[in-house]
Amino acid sequence: MLDLKKDYFFWVLFIIFFGSGYVFFKSPFEFYFHYLFLFPLTVIFLIKFGIPKFYIKIFIIPLLIGLIHVALGNNLPFTFYKIFVGSSISILFFYYVLEKYNFNSFKILEIYCKACWILCLIAIVQILSFLSGFEFGYNFSWLLNKWAVVGGGIIGFRVNSILPEPTYLATSLSPAVYISIRNLIMKNTFIFSKMQSVVIIIISILTTSTIGYLGIIISVILSLDILRFRYVLFAVLISIGGYFIAYNNVSDFSSRVNSAKGLWIEEDFTVNNTNNSSFVLYNNLHVAKKNLMSYPFFGTGLGSHETAFKKFTLTKSLIQYDFEFNVKDGNSLFVRLCTETGLVGLLFIFIIIFNGFIYKLDNDTEELIPHKIISQSLFIFIILVLIRQGNYMLNGLPFMFLLYHFNKISYNEKINSLNE
Repeated sequence: MLDLKKDYFFWVLFIIFFGSGYVFFKSPFEFYFHYLFLFPLTVIFLIKFGIPKFYIKIFIIPLLIGLIHVALGNNLPFTFYKIFVGSSISILFFYYVLEKYNFNSFKILEIYCKACWILCLIAIVQILSFLSGFEFGYNFSWLLNKWAVVGGGIIGFRVNSILPEPTYLATSLSPAVYISIRNLIMKNTFIFSKMQSVVIIIISILTTSTIGYLGIIISVILSLDILRFRYVLFAVLISIGGYFIAYNNVSDFSSRVNSAKGLWIEEDFTVNNTNNSSFVLYNNLHVAKKNLMSYPFFGTGLGSHETAFKKFTLTKSLIQYDFEFNVKDGNSLFVRLCTETGLVGLLFIFIIIFNGFIYKLDNDTEELIPHKIISQSLFIFIILVLIRQGNYMLNGLPFMFLLYHFNKISYNEKINSLNE
């Protein structure tokens, strides 16, 4: 078991995972608090272990493509180098973390889940402080300068713990939510107790994040273990019931649903439908589509979404007021990959997702079950990020991809040893 009192490196990882609520400066780039740990530790690990071979294989093509499009004027030099170097450092650091724990996927996921539990404990303090009127205990803007209280929700505000947005909290908790739902369905528990599982699910619900609710739905379906018709029907009925409850009782949720319907189905670009997060995704998807039509295979290089946005945004043609958000990250990893890496980059990511997913075990041995749980929990996180989070380095995203990949490698090695 993980001893939080003695494992100081855990607290370093907690800050690196979830320390995005404070920035020292925003120009020429955002220097987050957790960079104070991430950069020096990566240098130390790099000196100690050297550059892993996989890094060169992964980054040689993005480097060449990026330099070409900088020369063509499709990307800004500083923007490309910033994203390339930042992504490199983040991936290298998390690879070294996996190596530090001998690629023990259970141990590594346990660390992440314990960090999620700390987020939930802070969220509990936040909720109780809000309900009792103790502003110092729920409004953390006195400590975190890239953070704000988000009004609305089920209890009067949308829970976000120490993360900048409720959606970030819902996404970050999604692996823990999957495990929690599975714990409540199955007899045996995994990492969390039954009580902890209930708390984690409640916290996720109180974010009133649409993407978080999607994660809960996927978690229920996967946790039922066998995708038979009656189980899927049961999950669908629960999801429909939850949808109508949220739609009729949570104004934030219903407004987002209505605006999404107006944009995507009715193509109504009035102020009510465009002055919200639904239009941000719609607009960035339009930008990615236009850019992809010109550079379909490799995109225009890392960091180029900002340049493409300035060329193709609907805020310069379709609507008559300034509403530009998520200009740099595209509001979605899928959207950003379309712009910056093209179809080749998307194919690479989808191959990783497909190869790393474990649905049915190839052997009924109990020691393989953790690999399946780890795979499915991280699968949900990756899907949610593809939909709603475009920052390559935020909230441990490279860590999730690496753990997802090496978990499947470890699973295959165990399968082979059992067969032998």
